[in-house]
Amino acid sequence: MDFIVDNAVALSAIALGVLVLAGLAVAGIAGFRLWRAVRAAQRRATEAAEQLAAESDRLTASLAQLPERQAELQASIAALQKRAAAASVLAGSASEALAVLRAPLRYLGR
Repeated sequence: MDFIVDNAVALSAIALGVLVLAGLAVAGIAGFRLWRAVRAAQRRATEAAEQLAAESDRLTASLAQLPERQAELQASIAALQKRAAAASVLAGSASEALAVLRAPLRYLGR
């Protein structure tokens, strides 16, 4: 008991260091999981945007072949363009989030 009383400051500093390192480890793991989730979301958004662009191109070709359905197809194209714009905004946001997550790596030299 005398050892603890005599070395209370040093033992407190060691305990604080261990707790800080444990907290940093938990925060690092959570950050890594978030980074992976953002990367996966960005990949899905990019794939969805590519699919929407392909569908928009297909509808544009169909529009040229079928003039009697022109109004219906134009509405579909407009809706697809809105969805593609939304997907590109999501992809941009995911890219920005990924850049924010990677920002600390610049300070670590990676």
